[in-house]
Amino acid sequence: MGKDKKSVAQISQSEVANATTISAEEMSKSPPRRDIKGGIPYTASPGVLKKALELMVQAERPDKFSANYMETVLKLTGGAARAVPPFLKKMQFIGSDGAPTNLYSKFKTDGGRSQAAYEGLKNAFSELFRRNEYIYKAEEGVVKDVIVEITGLKKNDKIVRLMYSSFDAVRSFISSFISTSMPADEKVDEVTSAKISLADSEVPSGLESLGLSYQINIILPETENISVFNAIFRSLRENLLR
Repeated sequence: MGKDKKSVAQISQSEVANATTISAEEMSKSPPRRDIKGGIPYTASPGVLKKALELMVQAERPDKFSANYMETVLKLTGGAARAVPPFLKKMQFIGSDGAPTNLYSKFKTDGGRSQAAYEGLKNAFSELFRRNEYIYKAEEGVVKDVIVEITGLKKNDKIVRLMYSSFDAVRSFISSFISTSMPADEKVDEVTSAKISLADSEVPSGLESLGLSYQINIILPETENISVFNAIFRSLRENLLR
């Protein structure tokens, strides 16, 4: 009887050892984390991202968009909230040091929110915009098709759904007319006038000896459309600077 008990104990220990070995082998053979092409950003909790954007509009702009700010002011906690700052950096709403950018400030305003959301969306999902400049107007199926084309994933893949939902969370703030001509960091919002001086050699014939020159002051319109500036300076070049 004692011999049988010892045999059972030995068998049990052997089975445990084998099970541990098999488990370790299976773990070592588990597939590595997928390397998804295209660099399309996404968060596992798109709803939290959208909620954070909504709360940012109402709350006072911080010096730094920190974890303490999210927890204390925005009342966002947990792992889902930790994914928000990296996403805002991709949108260029906050800098690498966590400081809010001009685009962040613009997003807080009623008049600039739609434009800021568009520019943030374009910054984060630049690859989608390279494939289709009007992707922000596209239906869900079209957006997902572009995501599948870029990533190579199956359309029913959970990651594709999360990428689309993250895209849509930002897109939902685009609600009015926007300018698609240029990104925010290239706007000529500080230019109020331009001066063009003509050299003596360009002065009308007969006036060279007088040493006269012309100075033209141009008051540029307040617009975010770069095509307006292009048209103005093209006209000057074609009609005055020849």
